Amino acid sequence: MTDSTKALATTPSDLQGFSSLAEQFAKSRLIPEALQAKPADVFVTLLAGHELGLSPMAALRGIHVVKGKPVLSSDTMAAIVLASGAAEYIRCVESTATVATYATRRKGVPGEEDVRTWTMEDARRAKLDGDNWTKYPRAMLKARCKAELLRDVYPDVLAGCYVDGEDDEPTQIQRPAKIAPVAVTPHGDVIDAEVVERSPWEMMLAKVQDAIGVATAGWGEAEMLALVDGACGMADIAQVNAALKPIGDAIGKSPTDGRLAALRAVVNERYSARSKAKAAS
Repeated sequence: MTDSTKALATTPSDLQGFSSLAEQFAKSRLIPEALQAKPADVFVTLLAGHELGLSPMAALRGIHVVKGKPVLSSDTMAAIVLASGAAEYIRCVESTATVATYATRRKGVPGEEDVRTWTMEDARRAKLDGDNWTKYPRAMLKARCKAELLRDVYPDVLAGCYVDGEDDEPTQIQRPAKIAPVAVTPHGDVIDAEVVERSPWEMMLAKVQDAIGVATAGWGEAEMLALVDGACGMADIAQVNAALKPIGDAIGKSPTDGRLAALRAVVNERYSARSKAKAAS
């Protein structure tokens, strides 16, 4: 059995499986202390890691979610990029206590390699010259330089991921309330334009994404209900409530239309069924 096959064997195939695994992991004292006895937080961490191609154990080791953002080490970012097959290489060009330079080349992209450099002056401008930067300047420069390079060159692989200490980054994904689609002729001439507001469903998905740190763009009823079922499958009612709260808040704080009203009704129905089943047992 190959290593990749072993990794797949430990990865659940559905949200119910992730929910059950989160319950078990949360009981362990061997996982990060911040996740112990918090199955809902473990659940979100596992989903965020799964979306990035990480096995459950790798997700627990290499990722934590802060204010809805997946926060990774730069080494974990590099591992994800290399495992994706998108990169020909990632290499350190220079590393001292005052400067770090990394280079990479994306497969199938012509031209020169992509290079980024970080200096202590960059760190000071970003107000990052704190205790760790004083004690371990070389390591901190390498981490920040590598992370910036990989996010810039491989946004499709690392969308929305940050490294420790990036408190200056926005805590939520900023989305315009409106978009302006433009119709053009075959020759490229603009012939019409209109402003279209996001639908209530899209607004709800954006709120769910901000709350749980998992990309929800394009989700339909099936994906949302799978998320609800995963939450309802948790053993303790307090855990269920905690997992369902961001979903309920997102639905309640979005403009209501028929589609959202139907989703709310189904969520309430499944929550009630779960409560009755638990009481009967």
